[in-house]
Amino acid sequence: MEHKNFLQSKEFADWRRLSGDEVLEVAGNYMVVKSAKRGRYAEIAGALITDFKYFAKEVQRVGEEIGCIYVRVRPQLLATETNEQSMQAVGFKPAVRHLSAENTVILDLAKSEDSLLAEMRKQTRYEIRHLDRHPCLTVERMLASDNASIQAWDDFANLQVETAKRQGFVAPSHSELLNLREAFWDKAVLYIAKHNGEPIAYAIVIISHGEADYFEAASSEAARNIPAAYALQWQIIRDLKAGDVKYYNLYGIAPEGETNHRYSKLTTFKRGFGGEVVHYVHAHDLPLNNFKYRLLRLYELREKKRMKW
Repeated sequence: MEHKNFLQSKEFADWRRLSGDEVLEVAGNYMVVKSAKRGRYAEIAGALITDFKYFAKEVQRVGEEIGCIYVRVRPQLLATETNEQSMQAVGFKPAVRHLSAENTVILDLAKSEDSLLAEMRKQTRYEIRHLDRHPCLTVERMLASDNASIQAWDDFANLQVETAKRQGFVAPSHSELLNLREAFWDKAVLYIAKHNGEPIAYAIVIISHGEADYFEAASSEAARNIPAAYALQWQIIRDLKAGDVKYYNLYGIAPEGETNHRYSKLTTFKRGFGGEVVHYVHAHDLPLNNFKYRLLRLYELREKKRMKW
């Protein structure tokens, strides 16, 4: 499961440019350059690496040219000892925090619906098989090219702000979400769960290179006592199976054994759908200004404890 996904797509690069980041092509990958109060740095998410020495050399060269303190890389490589050692052998150091769903659950959509259901946790399977008990619960699929799309994305963005406050995470800005729609267009599909015609939960799925990724979500308080999240995911799975999509990436779970991680509750929900738990190589940093990098690392260590990364 080391195949390419949306993180190294032209659409992703366009999204980051629309959102104000500088994007460069380095060693066959898109590097996103960010300027923050603490300094300038860059990220390469889902990096496609075949030659570690060449990759590190190019990343260092470009990073130094544009004045980065460090470049953070999360390779699209499985978390094997060999791959970890290969990164560190060319100067990378394990980062404090994660980057772009390095621990995740991926469903093989070539399997039949019955097989997928059989692999699910008992409670998840029960909720899906009894969705007919909720005739007032419906799910709509909306493409960016649909006439009502812009209003639906606005509504999603507003509800996600409420969801973030309730659940304690930082949501993308309203403009970032609309930029996502513009960049990916019909590759970014919005799903809406409605109860008695009223939207109560949303999901954004991005489709690229034969993989679909469950990228963003939002829900109202009304969804707590209604299986809207299960209805959304089951409809997404069925739609993806009907299309030319091989894998469904539920995009981000807590690392193994970290029960206090901020993703722990979400992990229980996502792992309930079965599939394969996949661990990619942890994010690694290439320090380019050692003094400033050490200061930033101390800051991230404090934030990790506070934010439960």
